[in-house]
Amino acid sequence: MDDAEPIVEKSRSSHLPPLIRWLLLAGLLAIVIAWLCSPGGPLYSYELKTLDSRFRFRADVRAPQDTVIVAIDERSVNDSRLGRWPWSRQWHAKLIRLLAAEKPRAIAFDIIFSEPSTLADDAAFASACAHARNVYLSLHASDLASRNHDALVRFAVQPQIVIGQDAMPTYGGLIPPLREFAAAAAGGGAIAASTDPDGVMRRCFFLSREIKNEGFYPTLPLAVVAGTEHWPYSGMRLNLGKDARLSPQTLIPLDQRGNALINYLGPADTVPRISYVDVLDGRFSPGTFRDKIVLVGFTAAGLLDEYPTPMHPRMAGVEVHANVIENLLHGDFLTPRTFGNMLGLTLVLALLTALAAATLRPVVGLAVLFLLLAGYDVLALEAFAKSGVVWPGLAPHLAPLLSFAGIAVFRLATEEAGRRRLRDEFGRYAPPQVVARLDSGEMRERAAGVKRDITALFADVRGFTNWSANADPHAVISVLNTYFESMTQLAFDVEGTVDNIVGDEIFVTFNAIEDQADHIHRAVDLAINMISALEGLNERWMAQGTLPEPMRIGIGINTGEALVGSLGSTIRTQYTVLGQGVNLAARLQSLNKELGTTILCTREVADAVEGTVILRNHGEHAIRGHPVPVEVFEIIGRA
Repeated sequence: MDDAEPIVEKSRSSHLPPLIRWLLLAGLLAIVIAWLCSPGGPLYSYELKTLDSRFRFRADVRAPQDTVIVAIDERSVNDSRLGRWPWSRQWHAKLIRLLAAEKPRAIAFDIIFSEPSTLADDAAFASACAHARNVYLSLHASDLASRNHDALVRFAVQPQIVIGQDAMPTYGGLIPPLREFAAAAAGGGAIAASTDPDGVMRRCFFLSREIKNEGFYPTLPLAVVAGTEHWPYSGMRLNLGKDARLSPQTLIPLDQRGNALINYLGPADTVPRISYVDVLDGRFSPGTFRDKIVLVGFTAAGLLDEYPTPMHPRMAGVEVHANVIENLLHGDFLTPRTFGNMLGLTLVLALLTALAAATLRPVVGLAVLFLLLAGYDVLALEAFAKSGVVWPGLAPHLAPLLSFAGIAVFRLATEEAGRRRLRDEFGRYAPPQVVARLDSGEMRERAAGVKRDITALFADVRGFTNWSANADPHAVISVLNTYFESMTQLAFDVEGTVDNIVGDEIFVTFNAIEDQADHIHRAVDLAINMISALEGLNERWMAQGTLPEPMRIGIGINTGEALVGSLGSTIRTQYTVLGQGVNLAARLQSLNKELGTTILCTREVADAVEGTVILRNHGEHAIRGHPVPVEVFEIIGRA
């Protein structure tokens, strides 16, 4: 607004304490939500779902390169040659011999061989394992005490350093394969599920313990990779809760429970698989198993070896092992963020959102919130797809959303209440259509105080005091109310502001609340309309015998700069205008008595309306309270 100069700057600084309060509340909300979304928190399962969703949005994932599954599938289970499960171990021995001929890197059985079979079957299986020299067998994690302790110690390992052993899975017993199998195998490891609270398998561990026996036992995937890649356990350093240095080139990030986040390469059936019976019958392409890690395990439905994963609701356990092995070989486990990371990101987003919500208009603030969250999602997905870094998902969305919603609702409620108060206040002075056009910011600016060019009009009833002193009080009030009702409506018709009514005087301003380029013309039109309307009122009152003689008024008009704002105390305020130009308009109204005129104005008003009204120059007059004589013009009527 070009002609408005804000007087009170306090309103700008008065936003500072509320802003700080909002930021503090947003920060506290971020801390609480980050805790709720952390492991063990009530929202943690929902946080985990955000991780699952990222797998679905990811593209260009590398294909499995080092693993092949020999699947005990429906065809194999239903093959009449093999009979009912458990099959004769002669078939497993034959499978090992056929695979060994293809020169695989390793053959790993995700099958438990802890119970004896026939002597011939067990001897054949042990012989095949010994001749292949690269067969890895599974240990069954159980709450029961271990048997065959001498076979179990065959698989015990001793890393160089293990920090945080309390986070390591500990079992009542680890059931090893038969003694002769353990002796013939190249190695082996425990198979056990590590599921999250919602039952989904997103993680794996590498070492476990048995309550009664000292030492550590690797999981089957670690045993296979350590054996084939020649990673000495004596060189491994595990800091459970931080990372695991499994080889000079392999550093695996771990979460606070000592688990690694599995970077699944795809949904179920992503890892190449060949049916068990197809291998027995030689139905596979040459080179299928060469230099591969071959995992033998169940894929048939109903064999209780399926787990929900982020990529598929039912993935065979053997394929989970294959994904872990691929991650170990290529060092591409996911990198989880710590609670500190989650808290920091959540705080930043919540504070930025709170700042936007507290200082910007709701629509703009909502756009800022959308851009912040969309930008965060893009960066989070990029980090996940390119680097395997898992940024927190739920907390950095929930905290900003709740911060924005809380602040926006509070602002809308309080500002609407404040807007109603301001409209109620301005509605006492200005026409409804003018108040409706003002927003709360403009109304606050006016109430705080501004300097503006305004036009002031004072109208005072002549000779009314003598009549009112002797007339019936009810008649006096009725006449005045009728007069002021008519004059106020006339002022509102030209969008004037009825600043005040004192006794039998009415004070109207223009350009005080909103910009009115023609505010001088509006004031002059109002003055002429008031005289015309009064003539009609006088005719009615005289006909009714209400007044002994016609009511007369004197009007003074001036234009100039004035201070506009709400003045008063905390108990009562009054929106008004102050300034020498306003006082001059009041003096001109009184001058009408001396000159015997009805409407008087200054040179500035006369120059503005010249040609549209009939003017008479009454020369210069000394005005009380004004430093220099004032040239006065009478407005007689419209031209």
